[in-house]
Amino acid sequence: MASAAGVLVVVGAGGWLAFRAREAQAAVEALRADGKVLQAQLEAYDLAAAGETLGKVREDAHRAERLTGDPVWGIAGYVPVLGRDLHAARRVSSVMADITTAAQPLESALPRLTPKGTSGNQGQLDTQALEAIGAAMPELSAAVSSGAVEVGELDAGKLRPEVADGVNTLSSALDSARGPFADSVPMLQQLPTMLGSDGPKTWLVLLQQDAEARGTGGLVGAFAELRTHQGRMKLADAESRSKLDRGPAIPAVVAPDGLRRHYGRDLTEWAGFNASPHFPHTGVLAAEGWKARTRQQADFVAGVDQNVVAAMLAATGPVRVRGVQVDSANAVQFLSRGVYARWSDPQEVDAVTTELVEAVFGKFSSGEFSLPTLIKSLRDPVRERRLLLWASDEDVQSQLEQLSISGTIPDDPGPFAMTVINNGGGNKMDAYLQVDTKYDPGTCTNSARNGQISVTLDNTAPKDGEGLPSYVNVRTDLLQRGITGKQTRDGSNRIVLDIYGPVGSTAVLTQLDGETIVPVTGLDNNHPVWRLSVPIAAGQQRTVNVVMSTPVVEDDAGQIPVVLNQPMVKPATSSAEPLTACKTSSVVGG
Repeated sequence: MASAAGVLVVVGAGGWLAFRAREAQAAVEALRADGKVLQAQLEAYDLAAAGETLGKVREDAHRAERLTGDPVWGIAGYVPVLGRDLHAARRVSSVMADITTAAQPLESALPRLTPKGTSGNQGQLDTQALEAIGAAMPELSAAVSSGAVEVGELDAGKLRPEVADGVNTLSSALDSARGPFADSVPMLQQLPTMLGSDGPKTWLVLLQQDAEARGTGGLVGAFAELRTHQGRMKLADAESRSKLDRGPAIPAVVAPDGLRRHYGRDLTEWAGFNASPHFPHTGVLAAEGWKARTRQQADFVAGVDQNVVAAMLAATGPVRVRGVQVDSANAVQFLSRGVYARWSDPQEVDAVTTELVEAVFGKFSSGEFSLPTLIKSLRDPVRERRLLLWASDEDVQSQLEQLSISGTIPDDPGPFAMTVINNGGGNKMDAYLQVDTKYDPGTCTNSARNGQISVTLDNTAPKDGEGLPSYVNVRTDLLQRGITGKQTRDGSNRIVLDIYGPVGSTAVLTQLDGETIVPVTGLDNNHPVWRLSVPIAAGQQRTVNVVMSTPVVEDDAGQIPVVLNQPMVKPATSSAEPLTACKTSSVVGG
């Protein structure tokens, strides 16, 4: 009798599992279908529809979790072979339920993020909705990260193909999402404040023209003063840099001593204060200079270049400046070269650039822009350090410094290099400069790595500077020394080259085209800086090698060196070899 009862229980459980499996499969299929719809809606920035679909995805996930979460299913998970599929389905359903639960606040917040276009509310974003998203992001990021670990622990190789396919797809998606989710938390939490949720904010936006290189990108050609309040942005002023040049000078005493010693009086001038690639230095100096000039505090300082302007124009549509239509397709060329070819008077170039800035930001002030297009268009400029941001509030700035948009140079030990170009010719010839950096960490000897940073500089300007506008081609540095003649307009340039090395490293040997040279040594944000003045003719390639001794950091074998690229008209390139194991056991750092 007992045996018969046991058989009935097993048979009954099997039937129950088969029924539940069919129901669970239907829930999973619904989850997949709604997930694809959600992805398409988010890519199209249909936020109202996305909020509704996100709710459906949550319901699908919780239904799948309920169907795979009963005791019978749990016990069956220990059955050989079949149990592995059941256990995987249970874990995946649980993970998706946790993630969608954490994302639930977004269901009502997302539809409220479409900029309002009604009269009086042009371009306004709902800061309360942003606050709700920012508050939810830490838990959502944690759920995605935890889910990636849980799903990653499942051995897809031992599952049926259809189950394994789902597990692998989800695992890949979560692995790809965990980094961006974690990175977005600081920005999303601070965005309401940036948009004036707690009171009016003043922004100083600097247009950096990369054709004349500076450490954070390029010479500041124009600036805009913006005001944000309760999610609305207003253009208060737009001027050429020449207005700032009239004084007072930037009080560079706010900069670290080492920085002032290396960059000198350039830090007091609006034409050179952004010589260091560490944007927080630029932000502090700009804010202090702004306060000296206006007696007002700049809450935020932003640096943008021609690529950011192009991204903004993709969102606003074209503008006309002095009879020229500038759009997302030609903005980079126009600001890098075209404006100098069309107008030879430097003051007129500045005026045209200022009018362009005013027209673009004016459209944003009036709400004439597509937010989804802007977000998509800014991805590359942000990744390439072309959009940089600093906050005067220490708490906000500490959050921003977790992100690449802050333009920080990390100050901790480890393999690092950055090639920094500051124009020394007083021209716009950096539009033709190609920079490539190679980092070879070398091998260990006596608790130090003896490696090398190699920088290749290519001046791609036409021979003899043929066809280049005089304003672009001039060698102001030579004219200031009383030198005249063809050599002052022959496509040549002078580069002030700063090579940033790893914290604690020392240059053992520095060579320019194979010839030993003694660099000027400085310090910036804990990094040694080796400076060379490099003349370069049109069509010439020059190579600088720095052989360095770097303290070994414990357990650094296999680490990929951090090599940062300065924003340039011609995008800088770089490469690095991973660190090999060190044979010595005596190490420093950690």
